[in-house]
Amino acid sequence: MLLTALSDLEVQAHEEDGQLWHVRYPLAAGAGHVVVATTRPETMLGDAAVAVNPDDTRYQPLVGKLVQLPLAERAIPIIADAYVDPAFGTGCLKVTPAHDFNDYEIGQRHHLPLINIFTPRATLADTVPERFRGLERFEARKRVLAELQAAGLIERIEKHRLVVPRGDRSGAVLEPYLTDQWYVKIAPLAAAAIAAVEQGRTRFVPEGWRGPTSNGCATSRTGA
Repeated sequence: MLLTALSDLEVQAHEEDGQLWHVRYPLAAGAGHVVVATTRPETMLGDAAVAVNPDDTRYQPLVGKLVQLPLAERAIPIIADAYVDPAFGTGCLKVTPAHDFNDYEIGQRHHLPLINIFTPRATLADTVPERFRGLERFEARKRVLAELQAAGLIERIEKHRLVVPRGDRSGAVLEPYLTDQWYVKIAPLAAAAIAAVEQGRTRFVPEGWRGPTSNGCATSRTGA
């Protein structure tokens, strides 16, 4: 557990054998359901919507309605978004904005909440139902699947090849994870540093590395 952000250069993505679980999401208004196919069933606890393609005639009458999110006891909307591929799975996409890059973009377009279900150590956080809190993510997957199976909400399971991102140092499966991003305004810091050079309080040795400081910018050279 590295407990750090990783750059794309530190991610190794390879195709691996996995499974595609087809899960029934009951309509909140009464009889009926939609079926969502997912490779990461534990993240359903952070779902904010179910998305369908706006041109998919199978689901057009359901856009704007609510489904009951299994195991989490809350209603989420069915939305229409062109990102959804009608030919993949069932054509219904669970949207988990906090834990998938594409889902995040959908969430921004539709103003969906960001529900972070993980702690920095990849255990389930206080944002999920109490019985799942503290579980390691893959143990949580087993528990979620067991409860879905017991409730008769798993329609079928398929073998599926998927791309799995792993850390190049740890080999661990990586999770998209929301964090605060901090940005520093450089101009005031640069101005003070440039003034120190121009006033002789900071001296470069050899002098050639000082570089020009015109237009408020200091530059230096780097060796080949």
